[in-house]
Amino acid sequence: MKKGSKIILSFVIILIVLAVAVLAGNMFIENKMETALEENLSGDEFEYEELNASILGRSASISSPVYDKDGAQISVGEIKLDGIDIFKYLSSNKIEISTLKFTNPEITIYTETEKEQDSSKDGKSKEIELLIKSVEIVDGNFKMAKNDSVKEQLFARFPSLKLKDVSIDQESLKNGLPFYYEQLQLTSDSLFFNLNDQHDMYVEKMEMDGNALSFSKINIEPLYGKQEFQQHIPYEKDRFDLSLGEFTLKSFNWSFENDSLSLESNNTRISDGDIKIYRDKQVKDDTRQKPMYSKMIRELPFKLKLDTIRVENLAIQYEELVKPKRGPGKVTFKKLNASIYNLSNVEMEPEDFPRTDIDVHTQFMGEAKLSVNWNFDISNKADVFSISGQMDRISSEGINQFMEPALNVKAEGGIRDMQFNFTGNNIKSEGDMKLVYRDFKVEVLKEDGEEENKLLSAIANLIVNNDATSEEKEEKNIETERTQTKSFWNYLWKNIRNGALKSFL
Repeated sequence: MKKGSKIILSFVIILIVLAVAVLAGNMFIENKMETALEENLSGDEFEYEELNASILGRSASISSPVYDKDGAQISVGEIKLDGIDIFKYLSSNKIEISTLKFTNPEITIYTETEKEQDSSKDGKSKEIELLIKSVEIVDGNFKMAKNDSVKEQLFARFPSLKLKDVSIDQESLKNGLPFYYEQLQLTSDSLFFNLNDQHDMYVEKMEMDGNALSFSKINIEPLYGKQEFQQHIPYEKDRFDLSLGEFTLKSFNWSFENDSLSLESNNTRISDGDIKIYRDKQVKDDTRQKPMYSKMIRELPFKLKLDTIRVENLAIQYEELVKPKRGPGKVTFKKLNASIYNLSNVEMEPEDFPRTDIDVHTQFMGEAKLSVNWNFDISNKADVFSISGQMDRISSEGINQFMEPALNVKAEGGIRDMQFNFTGNNIKSEGDMKLVYRDFKVEVLKEDGEEENKLLSAIANLIVNNDATSEEKEEKNIETERTQTKSFWNYLWKNIRNGALKSFL
């Protein structure tokens, strides 16, 4: 045989050997993957159309996989793995992958599905050590519902979700979130959450990049109109109609360990909100005890640490219906700006646990400037608090927007200045109040809310000091006992009411 023919033959043999080696390697990887899937997932819970692997490309793919177990249904267009370090796996049994990509995943969780018991004898899982440098989800949907015949409780669409340096080991598998990661980038262009039987929440856009999380165009919408709403509640309950332009958390961190969620942010911003609250007082009272805000935060089912919260340009309207013929009384706050510091239930044991401070500036009833300073200690189980405020001139027209429909009382004249300062706890409070009023008189209306009840008005104005209808009064030692079945705002209102009564009488 000629020398040239021998070289060609040798080259062909080498190619054949390499081809066989590549095919054998591909078959080895595919068999390893199939074996791993069979060992961890039974055939009736996991299916796929095709599995391919390339030893030269250091890649693998699974087409149209479907997982269905314990109420979790997951289908994916394709799962693709690139940059598989085969030699590291063969030498140390550690798995390292450069990129893991999920295309068009559809995830549905049914929470009422009965979970199967673990059939493993010893409950021990095999040792695993996995590192994926980049995980990417493209055009994914997530749904959660009680079962497949009821309305969704949660829906989210994720055009893009990326994770960097994802690792899984025996320790991570013990946590609620069974993996660690270094960086998360997420975009959702549609988020829905069913808050309760009366309200839904919609978020137009959610983004997370590094340590910043933002929500844009948030809406909480009631499912029923004002009248029908009352037929769907067992007792007095607020009907909310809320919109927020933006809710942003910077320096944001979260963790999920031992089934306990922890949220933390150095700087939180809430802006451009419009909140409408409606309550019908004809519905029977909710006689349950109402906790103070400090207790509510202290006993949250998760850990929360928000260092600074900025609230910008909020409008709040509260309506209360007492008698349908008179219509609802209305209280409004516009251009509300607030700063909140140290909202936390983390590590509350130290004596120097920081108190929560709230500083509010707003326009009351469309005309009066109102500023409030409020603080409380979340770690204090007596729910100690302090609140002070100052309000400038408000006319009788502003006062009557609430008093006339809600209390069937019409005021004349106005308040030129009001200052208050109260301290207390969950049981009682005390404080002082300064009130400057001018030509203040009261008309008690008849039941129809139109004509004046002259007899009752005369009695009321006898009670109000007629010799001092324009006066500056300062009252000390105003004492108030909290009604445990009412909210903190009712408590504050009782303090101010008691101070006003002492000033007028």
